[in-house]
Amino acid sequence: MRTLAGTAALILTLTACGGSTTDTTTSAEPAATTSSAAATTTSASVDPTTSTAATTSTAPESTTKAPTESSGARFAITRVGLGVLGQVVIQNVGSEAGSLAGYWLCQKPAYYAFPDVELQPGEMAAISVTGRDDIFDPPSDAIAIEGIAELGEFNPASGEVGLYLGDNFASPDAIISYVEWGSSSGHGRSETAVAAGIWPDGGFVETTDETGAILATTIPPTDPADWFNGG
Repeated sequence: MRTLAGTAALILTLTACGGSTTDTTTSAEPAATTSSAAATTTSASVDPTTSTAATTSTAPESTTKAPTESSGARFAITRVGLGVLGQVVIQNVGSEAGSLAGYWLCQKPAYYAFPDVELQPGEMAAISVTGRDDIFDPPSDAIAIEGIAELGEFNPASGEVGLYLGDNFASPDAIISYVEWGSSSGHGRSETAVAAGIWPDGGFVETTDETGAILATTIPPTDPADWFNGG
C-alpha cells in the first residue's frame, strides 16, 4: 500500500448539500459505453513523500458551470466499502494521467474535496470514510489518501455516493460517477445522476445489513448490473 502524506479536506456537512432551489434537471451527455471486462489496474510510481492538500468550501453550492474533464483522464467510482470498513476507491478509467484535484465526493448532505493526487491510466486511489485510520484497508494496488472523507456512515443496507467535477452538486453537468445501494432507490443525489444519464431511474445495487463492499465489474459502472455485491 502506498501512502500519500498530507491532510485531506475538512468535510463540512451542509443542511442541503445542494441548494435545492437551484437544482436543475437538464440532461447531460450520456455516459461512455461500458465494457464487459472487469476493472484492471496498473501500478504507477508515486512519490510517497509528496504532500497533498484538499480544498474546502463554506459557501453554498456553486451555480457556475462545472469545469471540463481533460480529454484523456477520466475518473469513476469502482469500489465502495460499507459499514466499519467504509471507503471509496476512484479509478482513472481514461487513457491519460490526470489529477483528482477539483473532484468531489458527495453523500448528501456531506461532501469531500480530493487533494492533488495524480493517477495514471488504470491506477486507483482510496479514501476512508469511517473516521478510523486504524482499520482503513484499501486495495493493495491503490494509492491510500491520508485523512478521512467525513461523508457520514456508509450504511450497508442503504446509501449512495457520487463523484463530481466541481462543487455544483445539484447539476447533472457536474456529476460524473454514481452508485446507490440498499433495497430501494431515491437517495439524495439519485435524481441528479439519472438526469446526467449515468444511472437508471429506480436502479440500486441490492445489499443487506451484512454487505461489506460492492465492486464494479464493468468499467465505468453506470447500472446496478455493473456492480457485484461483495458480501
